[in-house]
Parts: sequence; structure tokens; C-alpha cells
Amino acid sequence: GEAAREAGIELHLKAGLFGSEPWSEELRTTIQDLLGLAALDIYGLSEVIGPGVSTECLERDGLHVNEDHFLVEAVDPDGLPVPEGTPGELVFTTPREAMPLLRYRTGDVASLSYAPCPCGRTLVRMSKVLGRRDDMLVIRGVNVYPREIEAVLLRHASPHYQVVVDRRATMPRLIIACEEARDGLEAALSAELGLSCEVRVLPAGTVPRVEIGKAVRVVTWESGGPPLPGL
Repeated sequence: GEAAREAGIELHLKAGLFGSEPWSEELRTTIQDLLGLAALDIYGLSEVIGPGVSTECLERDGLHVNEDHFLVEAVDPDGLPVPEGTPGELVFTTPREAMPLLRYRTGDVASLSYAPCPCGRTLVRMSKVLGRRDDMLVIRGVNVYPREIEAVLLRHASPHYQVVVDRRATMPRLIIACEEARDGLEAALSAELGLSCEVRVLPAGTVPRVEIGKAVRVVTWESGGPPLPGL
């Protein structure tokens, strides 16, 4: 989108499906403003089918799980179902001939809703993925998902960022590296996350762009030089 804008290319797109990793509502707004389309989430996992397990409709209020192929649950760490609307680990059963799976634990965290959608579909809806069970950061006893950080950053900074967990000292620190930031970002992050963190504004182009594959949003600084130039 940025390259098209710089080149003076006018895009005529109506809708786009975006997946591969969790993304926030703030990033949805950024994408829609940049590309001039309705940005829809699509979810899948390679162990089941790849993309297409669930997809948003134009209401953009949850992803409809294709229940004719996939049975979904949301469970707590002990594997017990959580109440409707409560975040839990997604578990899928796939009663298919080619690759049946029984209660496959995905590691992805989301909530489920069984209320009918305004679009008319009655399929169960899952929320956008909040994060992965194994990508949760524990900083000074506080549980933090990278997606929570992204939601705040996109209200106060550029969409190019990296979360640096500084473990060089006994007590880990959280450093948010971004390329531009408005005043109040550190206070907003502290209010949202429940812990203090340090914001480092780096020169434009410093934070790596990812063109293929998943973005590396979290890096650990344990020894040696800084993981990003200028950090």
C-alpha cells in the first residue's frame, strides 16, 4: 500500500482477506485507509486445512467457523470448556476422511459466540485471535500478549514496530521500538498493559519490514549488541 501510494498508483479494490498472524482492529483501520477496501480476517492452520477454517463477513464482528467441516471449542489450560465470550485456547475436531483430528489444541487464544450474526449466518463465530498460548510474555509477573501492545501502538505510532524483551538484568524490561510516536505513548502502554515499558523511537527504515512469511514482532536481548540498530 505504501509503495503504491508513493508510485501514484490508484487501487480499485473492494475487499481483502488478511491472515497468517493475529492483527488488531487498529491495524484493520490502517489497512483500510491505506488500500481503500474492507479488510476481512481469515483464520486457518496448516495442521487442519490451511486458510479457510473461519472467515469474517462484511459485518466484521467475528469469524464464522465452517462448522460443516470443523467443530470448535475454547478451553482453559486444563482442557475444560470456558464460558461463551471468555478467551480460551481454540480446539478443533475435524471429522473429515482425509485428515481427521480429535480435539486438536491449536495454541491460539480466542473467544466464541453462538449468537446469530446480523448477516444471517448462524455458524458459531470466533473472535479475532488474541495471541498464542506460547507467545504470551511474562514481564515482572504481568502477562502480556504482543497484540495488546500493537493495539496501543497503532493509536499513537507507526505500524512498524518491534517488541524487545531486555533480559540482560535480573528483572526483565520491555522496550518498544518504533519509528515514530506521539506524546503519551508510554503512559498509554502502561495503562493498557499494567506495567511500565520504555519506548525507543528509531530512524525511519530501522525496523525490519516483512514481505514474505510472518512478522517477527518480539525479540529477546540477552547479551551482546542490541537486536536493532540504534537501540
